[in-house]
Amino acid sequence: MTQAFEFSTAVYEAVDSMDETRLASFLTENCTFVFGNSEPVIGRAAAAEHSKRFLETIAGIKHEVINAWSVDGRIISQVTVAYTRKDGKQMSFPAATIWRMEGSKIADYRIYVDNSPLFAQ
Repeated sequence: MTQAFEFSTAVYEAVDSMDETRLASFLTENCTFVFGNSEPVIGRAAAAEHSKRFLETIAGIKHEVINAWSVDGRIISQVTVAYTRKDGKQMSFPAATIWRMEGSKIADYRIYVDNSPLFAQ
């Protein structure tokens, strides 16, 4: 298992806990956080709050890391993310993230996923 894979697994375990403070511990103070085509959120506290608001819309989340690579100060991960909606329905989607690292923290967090069916009626 590579360092990139281990780090990705740790970050996703934090996200899957649905405790935004665990995710925040992986972020730099002035990080940029972008989920899909949403506007960038700047700062650790704002990213944690953004994550919290999203997680409040679902009942559960679980990431499976497929691959992870470290390239030029970035960690790129390929995952399958499984969501449990508040009505109990489960849906899974392929996703990718790119994290620009500063030391051992994420300075720029980009999530690429089309999870729009999750909220379709």
